[in-house]
Amino acid sequence: MADPVVDKANKLIAQGDKKLASWMASFTGNKYEDAEELYTKAANQLKVAKSWDAAGKAFEKAAQCHLKLGSPHDAARSYQDAALCYKKTNASQAVMLYKEVVSIQIDLGRFSTAAKTQKEIGELYEAEGDAEKAKDAFQTAADYYQAEEQNSSANQMLLKVAELCAGSADYTRAVEIFEQVAIASLESNLLKFSVKNYLLSAGLCRLASGEGGAAVSSLERYNNMDATFAQTREGELLRDVVAAVEANDEEAFTEKVRAYDEISRLDAQKTSLLLEVKKKLKEKVEDIC
Repeated sequence: MADPVVDKANKLIAQGDKKLASWMASFTGNKYEDAEELYTKAANQLKVAKSWDAAGKAFEKAAQCHLKLGSPHDAARSYQDAALCYKKTNASQAVMLYKEVVSIQIDLGRFSTAAKTQKEIGELYEAEGDAEKAKDAFQTAADYYQAEEQNSSANQMLLKVAELCAGSADYTRAVEIFEQVAIASLESNLLKFSVKNYLLSAGLCRLASGEGGAAVSSLERYNNMDATFAQTREGELLRDVVAAVEANDEEAFTEKVRAYDEISRLDAQKTSLLLEVKKKLKEKVEDIC
């Protein structure tokens, strides 16, 4: 049985197509304005019917009309509406349209808005399991935020890059970013509280990469960087696990991590890093034996 809402939307789209195709319409009014209105109405009807692909296509048609009318801001809005529809059914199409939005926003000099859209792209890639493209998208978002000196937002995007790098064993880049964000955060009274977490993540990345000696020297550097780090639970945990790794003491490593986790629950990222460190420690102990 036909859906009356979809039928109504399809009629609106047909009317819009007819407007654009009509030679006479050029003499009786602006055909692009009329067609855009019809396409947008159709798209909203299709959203009601949860016909997401069709709604996305209708919003695309509306965006193209806005471009013909010389209204890039409105075109970006329609492309964004289209992308939101496609997100539910077709991630690759959503990304393509988000990129159209970013291109328009950059041309308009709206870097903050472009950064938000880049974040959407990164999250879509991440949800699809494409870590490399997600990293690139989040890095671009950070670059756009930095262009507007929105450093707090830029750091949030950089941390997403660092987390993805850590998850894909790109520990060198992860360490660089965690340390970079930690240094930047020390300059802000609002962000100082998070520095201990960034330094812990950086240190664990060094250990996960097998750089025990580098982790020892970094620990001293972190203590000099942030005078409070050594007294925090995060600083103590890093010191304890570095010592356990240096001593090839798997039992001490496990006990220190367990004691920390009982009081301050470890997040998924740090848990994963610690498991990788423990795996390398176990292999090292077995080689010695």
